Amino acid sequence: MSTSPDPSDVAARLAVVVGRVARRIRPTHGDLSAGHFSTLATIERLGPQRPSDLARIERMGAPAMTRIVALLESRGLLERSPAPDDARSVLLHLTDAGNGVVQDVRTERAGIVAELIADLGPDELRAVSEALTPLERVAKAATER
Repeated sequence: MSTSPDPSDVAARLAVVVGRVARRIRPTHGDLSAGHFSTLATIERLGPQRPSDLARIERMGAPAMTRIVALLESRGLLERSPAPDDARSVLLHLTDAGNGVVQDVRTERAGIVAELIADLGPDELRAVSEALTPLERVAKAATER
């Protein structure tokens, strides 16, 4: 009879693994930081956003988000448009170039992960694949908090 794994042990091990893999797949698109890429990816995933909503989603203060938005706009990766429901507010949209950066970085990261898992045997690869569904649910819940 097998016993359930200790959630604290699973959490501690998962945190280490996620941290190590995340460091290996950090975006390397020019001098854009992980925060810049995350902002672009959030807009790509959720659609146009107000700067204040982006700051909340990305868990940063308004001044930091203002700096990120200004840099991304200056590089032609984001553009503003008036919010349809509030003339005082704006929505941030990805430009074609911004969408291209998101796709390029995702492709680069997937390639790095493919290299990292290349030596896994079929059973290990199957185990990783089966773990993805609950991990995707955890990741989705984390972005909704």
